[in-house]
Amino acid sequence: MMRIQVISTATHCKSVDFKNKTAVIIDVLRASSVMTTALYNGAKAILPVTSVEEAKMVFLQFNEDEALLCGERDAKRIDGFHLGNSPLEYTRDKVRDKIIVLTTSNGTIAIHAAKEANELLVASFLNISSLTNYLSHKTKDLVIVCSGTNGAFSMDDGMCAGMLIALLSNNEEIHFDDLGLVLKAFYEDNESDIYAGLRYCKHLNYLIDNSFEKDVVHCMQVDTMNIVPKLSGKFVKIF
Repeated sequence: MMRIQVISTATHCKSVDFKNKTAVIIDVLRASSVMTTALYNGAKAILPVTSVEEAKMVFLQFNEDEALLCGERDAKRIDGFHLGNSPLEYTRDKVRDKIIVLTTSNGTIAIHAAKEANELLVASFLNISSLTNYLSHKTKDLVIVCSGTNGAFSMDDGMCAGMLIALLSNNEEIHFDDLGLVLKAFYEDNESDIYAGLRYCKHLNYLIDNSFEKDVVHCMQVDTMNIVPKLSGKFVKIF
């Protein structure tokens, strides 16, 4: 039997003991979707960092043309960075064989907060079934981290977490906490149209209002990328 704990935001990871557990990081809009897209399009690895200053320092450690400096604050590309946090920017011709040094407001913070996990994976709608298949009948203690938005719970992450729990439930017996129960029901109530189910999501509408609607549409696609991103040392790579 698999035991699942759901964390509502990255800031709540401080109270969790990740040792000997598998962690799944979800930041649908948009960091986990960016990481999945970049790796699918041939990026060598993602190097997640928590601050703008650290990203700049780490980037300088690489040779010219070896890495890209990427990230956002307040949903917008950081001045002087090659790419922002739009998955549509991470095309094959830009990212192939590159190391992506990435800092975001929520997703990269969540990864660092859960890095003591025995295994750390990155989830989005884009790769949800691949991740489910990887976890099924293999994982006993799973912590799903909804990265959230600036310390607050975000419905998009919750929908993805609910979908993951529902899919895992189809494969084996699982025990989940109250938040997991609520999010599973939320997903099942909106299974036929998850985009419509998120029409009142604050962060989703913030992105649309700031001209990132195409990003949102991309991030809401299900099972378009058959990969499992996994933290290995400091880098997130394809397993």
